[in-house]
Amino acid sequence: MKKVLRIVALVIIVAAVAYAAVKLFFPAKDSGKADVIEEKQESSDNDKTSALPVRVLPAERGHLPLRLRISASADVWEKAVLKAEISGTVEKLPLRIGSRVKAGQVLVKLDDRESRLEVERADTAKLKALSEFLVNEDVPVDLPDISPEEKKALEELRKRYLKAAADFEKGKISEAAFQQISEEYDSRMVFSGALREDIRRAKDGLSDAMIQLKQAQLNLERTTIRAPFNGVVAAIHISPGEKVSAGRELVKVVNLDSLYLKGYALESEIRHLQKGTGVRILLDSFADETFRGEIESISPEVDPDKKTLTVFVKVDNRDHRILPGMHAEIDIEYQVFENVIKVPRKAVLVRQRPLVFVVEDKIAIWKYVELGEHNDEEIHIKSGLDEGDLVVVEGQLTLAHQSRVKIVK
Repeated sequence: MKKVLRIVALVIIVAAVAYAAVKLFFPAKDSGKADVIEEKQESSDNDKTSALPVRVLPAERGHLPLRLRISASADVWEKAVLKAEISGTVEKLPLRIGSRVKAGQVLVKLDDRESRLEVERADTAKLKALSEFLVNEDVPVDLPDISPEEKKALEELRKRYLKAAADFEKGKISEAAFQQISEEYDSRMVFSGALREDIRRAKDGLSDAMIQLKQAQLNLERTTIRAPFNGVVAAIHISPGEKVSAGRELVKVVNLDSLYLKGYALESEIRHLQKGTGVRILLDSFADETFRGEIESISPEVDPDKKTLTVFVKVDNRDHRILPGMHAEIDIEYQVFENVIKVPRKAVLVRQRPLVFVVEDKIAIWKYVELGEHNDEEIHIKSGLDEGDLVVVEGQLTLAHQSRVKIVK
């Protein structure tokens, strides 16, 4: 039995070896044809993929504007943080954040009962001082007339005094010089009798009483806080019924009609800036819109550390869409080149010399070019291209001279 099994196993091994030899030395004709077809298919696929995809744009003839871009932020000329000038309790607060207000409109009303009492007390004190003044009156009401010469001298001195006061206010004369003229003027007025009535009033306390009355009336006025200009309420720091002290911030008002942009230009860009130049304004908050403005003023000095100067741009903000603090870009067109050949800047490569790829009959050919001025998007080609040449603008980084390409949209 074992002998039979050995014979069967030997026969199977011999058959397997014979089959392998036949397959190795005598391959089937159909299989060869399949391999050829597969090789041809691979070759065809390689031909298709060897054409590199590119996007092209025609070289255009037109105008090339040169632009300067300045980063800026919005602010307003008119803004005020209104503070309490006296202590008191907030009685009325007839507004909300965002409320539009008119100049003189009441914004905050403090409890004025105590201030009214102060006015009454001061008025009573004034009447008392006035009665004492009249009782103690022992000088004739009709003072002797001042001589014409004295009147003329006093008038000349008064003119000198007024001129000195104006010059001192403007910083043209020193405080000591003004004080000397002021003392001379007061002395002459006293000795001439022109201030005799004022001196008697001061002696009897009437002048002081009148001053106290005016102070009480002023404090009463300060219980009402009014808008200093037309604007919008930007912040409220108090609540009705709250006790506030003098100096406490109450409300903030801004005039959005007075909005402007404040930007910083480099020292090297000064030559491109001029007052009155129209500009485009690009805002992050309104990415799809372009606003217009005008250079209103330029700072006359350069920051020595940053090497920048400040540029102020006037903006029409009647619709109040632009708000203080918004970021903006000021786009200034300072020069335009007319009738020039231009291409997108990204189309230009530098391989020892500037060049662009131009597609002709599905072949990318590089052409050396001479470059001119440029802005952020386009560049002037002085020579090397003709109007209408199909210039590669995407996919050029992987191209070589005479690469096969296919144009895609």
